[in-house]
Amino acid sequence: MKGTVFVALADLAHNRRAFGELSATFENVHVVSAREHALAELAALGDEVTAAVIGVRERIDASVLDAVPRLGVVASVGAGTDHLDLAALSDRGIRLVTTPGVNAVSVAEHAMMMILAVSKRALSGHAAVLSGADRAGLLAPPLEIRGRRVGVLGAGATARALLPMLRAFGTDTVFWTRRPEAHPDLPLMDLKALFRRSDIISVHLPLTDRTRGLLGPELLSLLPPGALVVNTARKEILDFSALPAVVAERPDLRFAVDDFGLAADGVPSMLGDAALWSPHVAGVTVEALRAMEDMAVDGLVDAVVDSVARDVQELSE
Repeated sequence: MKGTVFVALADLAHNRRAFGELSATFENVHVVSAREHALAELAALGDEVTAAVIGVRERIDASVLDAVPRLGVVASVGAGTDHLDLAALSDRGIRLVTTPGVNAVSVAEHAMMMILAVSKRALSGHAAVLSGADRAGLLAPPLEIRGRRVGVLGAGATARALLPMLRAFGTDTVFWTRRPEAHPDLPLMDLKALFRRSDIISVHLPLTDRTRGLLGPELLSLLPPGALVVNTARKEILDFSALPAVVAERPDLRFAVDDFGLAADGVPSMLGDAALWSPHVAGVTVEALRAMEDMAVDGLVDAVVDSVARDVQELSE
């Protein structure tokens, strides 16, 4: 098939199945030379590009799309779409492929790890051994999570994957979702009641206009003493502008966040030793990344083949 597919993820070239499918479908496969220059490389290809495989770091807006007028399909390796101008894609008739749910277990395991690491004081314990302080170096005694209530925000694939893990540890797990009628099988609770009664909050929501800054002073102030907030979704769901005041008022609260750019935003300095950080790796285990690459490429190729089939049908009519 004529045309070039642009690949912003260099590691995809090591996925024999997915890369082979791209090579068999397109005349050219252009793999990015440096991830930080992905959008510039994409634009430089101009009307050669008919499809693109990107990740969450590539912010696709109208100006990017104007540079690639023949682009017909974008496959984004991930479930989120907050890095994409959906209206601009729709206006140009560009089809979008994402990979929802494929990395649910990976994200759930990471959330579980963060819950345990903070509750068991893993980082301060590690530092205490290295310093020679031993148990005296712990910032606080470790806690059990058995019998504690975990409030899960969201009811999608990652939230549901977390549920059996939490139950295995003997927690009382409840959920809040924006669409309770769609999840009658889950133990649901009103949002404010969930914050008042949960020892641990785990966030599994997409970033939208409605969820941006959702976790602000109004909700965080309701949490019981010593509560832990784990966010493996987008960092912007936390209201960072209000965090310093929240922490000053509630120094007992603890946080764990997985996302890009936390240091650049100054977030770690706001929370100090009360937090655990990771660089947006919850959903990118070796297994999850391979599965997402496969799903993204399969969807992209299906979309391209379907588009060609429709064009042929229209020409024959």
